[in-house]
Amino acid sequence: MRSLKSAGGLTSSNGKTEEMQNLWTLSAPVTSEYNSAMQDYTDLAYSTSPQHKESTEACIKRDAFDLEKMHTKVTTCSPYTADPTLLTNVIEKIEP
Repeated sequence: MRSLKSAGGLTSSNGKTEEMQNLWTLSAPVTSEYNSAMQDYTDLAYSTSPQHKESTEACIKRDAFDLEKMHTKVTTCSPYTADPTLLTNVIEKIEP
């Protein structure tokens, strides 16, 4: 899928005619086989970095720490009280 979105790929069709797009699409299997053969010949492999960097151990720990801080703050500094009579609407407090 990456090759469809890369520079010069199918989705960057600025000024490309339908004939050019068809030629590019039909040549994709051939170029894919060529790419695989070159990787085999050179003993190199194409790889990508992880797509979801927020799933690293450090990020998970930081998220858990931040969540605990938020939970502590909300439970200790609640804007609501236990007395239900103190919970009033702004409109109910307006006096003529």
